[in-house]
Amino acid sequence: MGRRVEILGEKFAVLPLDETRFFTLPCVYMMVHEENARFVVHYVGQTGKLNQRYASHHQLAAAKAQGATHVLVLVIRDAHDRLAFETMMRWFYKPPLNAEAVPTHMQGWRAAMYCAKADIAELARAAHMNCERGLLPPMATRPVAARV
Repeated sequence: MGRRVEILGEKFAVLPLDETRFFTLPCVYMMVHEENARFVVHYVGQTGKLNQRYASHHQLAAAKAQGATHVLVLVIRDAHDRLAFETMMRWFYKPPLNAEAVPTHMQGWRAAMYCAKADIAELARAAHMNCERGLLPPMATRPVAARV
């Protein structure tokens, strides 16, 4: 795994879609494609073993149809930690292919606080309070995965 990108302060490995069969670790993952040197997020998920999850993923064909070419992977061993990070990411990115409802602002806040992402928590709190912007300066003003 050579290439990495920084997303919300974490280093994600970049894998082509066809290489997920070799990745056996527990992780949070995002199906994406590159556009104008940025990643467009189609789906966010978490799993105990990425290779098993991708073998029969229910949104893989839809993600490919929308142009997905890569999976961004962050290894997180603890199941509760993975779920919290996934919840925060689904709130932040609002990926179109996730079947479950986008987490509420308070769920996003709670997950971000659990993950020690105060800037994301502040964005969620501000959204919940119908503020135009947060009181703390956010790390990211819009959901963009920057290339490193």
